[in-house]
Amino acid sequence: MQIITDSSCDLPKSYIDKYNIIIVPLNIEINGKNYIDGINLTHQEFYNKMAESPTLPKTSQPSPQSYIDAFKEGAKRAKEMLSIHLSSKLSGTFEGALSTRKMNGDKVEVFDTLSGSLGVGLQVLKACQMVEEGFDLNNIIEKLKEYREQMKVYVYLETLENAVKGGRVSKTKEMMASVLNLKFVVHVEKGYVKLLKTLRGKKRAISFMLEKLADENTDFNDRIIGITHCDCLEDAIKLKNEIVKRFNPSDVIITTMGPVIGTHAGHGGLLVCF
Repeated sequence: MQIITDSSCDLPKSYIDKYNIIIVPLNIEINGKNYIDGINLTHQEFYNKMAESPTLPKTSQPSPQSYIDAFKEGAKRAKEMLSIHLSSKLSGTFEGALSTRKMNGDKVEVFDTLSGSLGVGLQVLKACQMVEEGFDLNNIIEKLKEYREQMKVYVYLETLENAVKGGRVSKTKEMMASVLNLKFVVHVEKGYVKLLKTLRGKKRAISFMLEKLADENTDFNDRIIGITHCDCLEDAIKLKNEIVKRFNPSDVIITTMGPVIGTHAGHGGLLVCF
């Protein structure tokens, strides 16, 4: 079975290579110029260009041809394909894959993760591991649905700069938040991104996210925790160290947050998912 996903999954290249995953790239427009995620724009280049741009980058779903190419390649590799994508509530990526599948009649199932960044990536890894273990397609989809229901995604926002650029927050509110040192934690709920908590200071906000992990009362010994960061690796490593010390998970994956979610999180953002 061939696993396919889109570039919003933010999986490190080592995992993509290990499981031979096919990636369908999304598109980004920055300051009037168009880029293809992971093809002619790296994550670091994205953050550099975003910082220089007076306007918010725009992301769009993959082209129909990108899906067609991915499904054709997948069909060469395996009789069955499972295409796993960014939340349908956040992007048209899932619907694009679904439409292309119907047009081509390929033997491919399309799965909505109702998540973003490594929230997608961890579900892709789960599917890859089940393929290795010999699960059939129906069982993999059922297990993924259970995993999707259990998945938690929390995002710390260091700044509201991108929310201002995108018109979601006024400049006045941003200034007030800065003066009061207000930080925001959002989460993914049923595929949507929603504000969860407003706190005074970064330290309290990060502590709040760690408390949310503790509240789950989960044995993390056999769970992978994902961390993505918006060009703030040092903060991500500190967070990883604290998570390892407190929860001892089976593994912690750290990687940069890609353009799709990073556009909205902004510089200094941190995402934790499990």
